[in-house]
Amino acid sequence: MHSYNVDVSPLLEDLGATTHEEGALELRGFEVGDEEFILDKPLRFSVDLTNAGSGIVASGTVQASAIATCSRCLEPFPLVIDADVEGFYVLPGREDEIPEEQETEPILGEGTVDLFPALLAALTLEAPFAPLHDEACAGLCPVCGCNLNEETCDCHAEESLLGPLAGLKDLLDTDELAR
Repeated sequence: MHSYNVDVSPLLEDLGATTHEEGALELRGFEVGDEEFILDKPLRFSVDLTNAGSGIVASGTVQASAIATCSRCLEPFPLVIDADVEGFYVLPGREDEIPEEQETEPILGEGTVDLFPALLAALTLEAPFAPLHDEACAGLCPVCGCNLNEETCDCHAEESLLGPLAGLKDLLDTDELAR
């Protein structure tokens, strides 16, 4: 399990105190649904941590350079993901002051916070659920499987209706549709 601990103990005594943290973190990759994003460089982040009274608020950005797989043609392609980081770290004994719907992480006993969960959550929320290398990607032929971005095939579109709903096409009266 990854972590990126930051000492926030100097902030705890001064309401409104802020510190800035930036750096790089090695991460092999992450998943969103069935999609896997393999990072080809360390992820980079820049985060401000501020004492907000009942906890420490983290806000900033994270960037990941990944290799994704196009959901239409299944070809790998480079993808840069830029995301906004938000996190809230609760001071011990102040949990009852936080609304139930507020997602929080604890401030660890030694006055540190782990930024990794907030960084990963930001990337996961921003990553596309069905990545495309190009909006105009033609994908794969549903009959022969050729990559339609690179070649054409002689398959007919009607042959692609061999799935469980293929019988529905026979219910249409093409003469009525022509009127």
